[in-house]
Amino acid sequence: MDHLPDEMTLRDYLAVIRRRWWIVVGAFVVTTGIALGLSATQTAVYEAEAQMLVQTRTTDSLFDTGVDLRGSDATRAVQTEIRVLEGERVQTRLEQNLGLDSPPPAVNARVLGATDVISVRVRSTNPETAQTLANAYVQAYIDERREQAVDDLIAASAQVQTKITELQGQIESLPETDPQRSALLAQQSTFRQTLNQLQVDTALKTGGASVVKSADIPTDPVEPTPLRTGALAGVVGLLLGLAAAFAIDYFDDSVRSEEDLERLSPVPVLAVVPVDTPPDNRPVAISSPGDYAVETYRGLRTNLQFLALDRRIKVIQVTSSLPGEGKTTTATNLACVLAQAGKSVVIVDADLRRPRVHEVFATPSAPGVIDLLVGEAVAVVARPLEIAEGTTLTVVPSGTVPGNPGELLSSQRSRDMLGQLAQEFDYVVVDSAPVLPVADSIALAGGVDAVLFVAQSRRTSRRQVAESLERLGRVHAPVVGLVLNQASKTGTSGTYGYGYSYGPEGADNTPPDSLTVGISTPVDEPAGLSSK
Repeated sequence: MDHLPDEMTLRDYLAVIRRRWWIVVGAFVVTTGIALGLSATQTAVYEAEAQMLVQTRTTDSLFDTGVDLRGSDATRAVQTEIRVLEGERVQTRLEQNLGLDSPPPAVNARVLGATDVISVRVRSTNPETAQTLANAYVQAYIDERREQAVDDLIAASAQVQTKITELQGQIESLPETDPQRSALLAQQSTFRQTLNQLQVDTALKTGGASVVKSADIPTDPVEPTPLRTGALAGVVGLLLGLAAAFAIDYFDDSVRSEEDLERLSPVPVLAVVPVDTPPDNRPVAISSPGDYAVETYRGLRTNLQFLALDRRIKVIQVTSSLPGEGKTTTATNLACVLAQAGKSVVIVDADLRRPRVHEVFATPSAPGVIDLLVGEAVAVVARPLEIAEGTTLTVVPSGTVPGNPGELLSSQRSRDMLGQLAQEFDYVVVDSAPVLPVADSIALAGGVDAVLFVAQSRRTSRRQVAESLERLGRVHAPVVGLVLNQASKTGTSGTYGYGYSYGPEGADNTPPDSLTVGISTPVDEPAGLSSK
């Protein structure tokens, strides 16, 4: 997975997002849609809040103010009361107070800031029920706390009364003149005072809590919250989409850009052909000569002519890794632009496994290459077609394909055939079979001057390109350049030039040569092309 740069820049990251934008958008839409859909199906839940004040003193006696708890002790005391409020005893009392047949919804309590005020919240699908339960929880807690406090005071009063009774018995058993009688009477008086205080406290006991704010009827549900849920889901979707986009891009082995091809081979990239669907089945150089894609083929023609300054390039083989990557499209359009430059050109369909040249030019498939290999004359087999006014392109289709095409192409007769065509034409463009499925192209490469290797963007894998070039290299095939087909508008390093219109020859000012092609008329005149 070495197609990503070792140190990615911001531009590289943006390029990945541009290439995989549909993944990011898809993840965003799916997660947001699911979240909104689930929110729409949820039942509305309402929350009511009541508030109460709890005492944090050691006692709430009228006669003893006790000691205020501060710091962590006060905090612990409030948290203890929250646990009591949320406990089973308060819930049981609430059920008794309201006469419920089933347990009520759980209560949620928390301290409000640095105070002794507790917020009591209850949720329900009915707003009135939520209000009633919130207030009932507060009242049940107060009742429970008061009952506990009163029970404690009553128990203490009983103990004090018992002590008073014991002292009275001791006093009555002593003579009036006994000095201990005065001490016992004083002790009994103290206990009577304590009993009176306990009786007063019992009557005034509140349980150490009071209502600060009663719950109101909630008007807006707390669940679901479509906007918030959708926003959070959208953020999660974007993050998941970005992660998926970068992961897929990292593990994607396909060739996408010119830079990908350059990393695989020292052979130069001679053309980057954009995605451009022709208006009909003919080569775009014929049907739309002003299209930008045609200009890239003219650039390919110019690059080949520059390479021909240092070496002989007359027989040009076009191949690819697998079928469907655009080798026939490249071969036919290259042949057309060479012919449009005034050269005598013949295109030979040597892909005997899946011949298509005759379909592109709407001409019969036979006679063809097979007939040339068995000794038929070029003048009988070749079909000159007028692809434009004053421009002729000669087509040699595949012919009737036998069962052993690989053996025929690897024979000396195929080399002799290509040599004979090279003597009669300026250029011989050979559309050959793909490299990986069969060995036909490998066998044919020994009889050509140059090999153009075509890879389709986002389809051909880097492994396939490397393996194909390695096989061609084993037989010392003269691979002179690479062609990237069906390239997207945006690549890793920029944008290919779209939106410009060119004339028939575009920006390529290669002067056409005036040549006369003396080839016999084809057997049948193809539809859409006039025979010359």
